[in-house]
Amino acid sequence: MPRIHTILAAAVAAVTLTAGAPVMAQGAKGCPPGLAKKNPPCVPPGQVGKSWTPDRIYVEGDRVRGSYVVIPADDWAEYELTPITDDSIYVVIDNQIVRVKRSNLVVVEPIRILVDVLN
Repeated sequence: MPRIHTILAAAVAAVTLTAGAPVMAQGAKGCPPGLAKKNPPCVPPGQVGKSWTPDRIYVEGDRVRGSYVVIPADDWAEYELTPITDDSIYVVIDNQIVRVKRSNLVVVEPIRILVDVLN
């Protein structure tokens, strides 16, 4: 019988401790009121720019991954690209022209970013 009293006393103590705990007021979608009023809502100020990523800018030494378009040698003059004689090619990836090694697709030289003229 004393064991039941101990268990019952522990249960009552646990309920009493959690009932007295302060409850944080929640805004829309479960956000704290201060973050619910921000734009964008529910995102802390230091994290706002980290969720948005623009097109990747390739620099020398980066490896090209994903899809890309090879610029044929006949079109180099149209893009004002200098002729190359080594084992590299010009490619367009993420609206950027880069010169890469043909063998391993490592960027040798970033050339320029293409501007969308339709917008």
